[in-house]
Amino acid sequence: MASLSAIHNIGESIVQLLRNRRGILAAENRLGPIPAAETILQIDLSKLSGTAPTAGIALTCYHIGYSEHTPARMASRDVATTHGISLELCYLLSSWSSNAAVEAAHISWAMLELSRYPTLDRGMLIEPDSWDRDESLQIVPDNAAPEQIFRLWDALKMKHRLSALFRVRVVRLGYGPVADAPPVVASRLSFAHGDVTTASEFA
Repeated sequence: MASLSAIHNIGESIVQLLRNRRGILAAENRLGPIPAAETILQIDLSKLSGTAPTAGIALTCYHIGYSEHTPARMASRDVATTHGISLELCYLLSSWSSNAAVEAAHISWAMLELSRYPTLDRGMLIEPDSWDRDESLQIVPDNAAPEQIFRLWDALKMKHRLSALFRVRVVRLGYGPVADAPPVVASRLSFAHGDVTTASEFA
């Protein structure tokens, strides 16, 4: 189960995956027309609609919703520890090169890499201590109709770019181990022979 701070880090983990893969392929001279130094970054939805990137690959989370793939919870376990919600994060992946050939190749490469590595386990996630040891996330292509992508860019008040949609699931979000009741005020009582004043000093 992830902590609240882990949500933003999912996008950062995907960006880091793409950067690492690009570095490996560049060292092997297998990138072809893919620029080895252009930016790959996560951009907030508000920033994407305000200032467009000038180059590279941009990753933007545009929706967070409940997941239908909710893992079953065992009734015998501590409810305070296991209670949470299951989410799916929807991402827009877009290419911003000024060269048409590079723009097409760049986003196609990113789609290929996310297809080759569709699972983010704890070792690939930023700040792994924010996740359970057995936690893993699936990167799933969202085969939306072109009209849906056009509407998304129209809502952002921006010209359409080569882009793809995908989801990350299932993100189990919760607080982790917490007290299931108000804390008990601790008190100490002690008894000793003697007068009341001496006994109260030990209370």
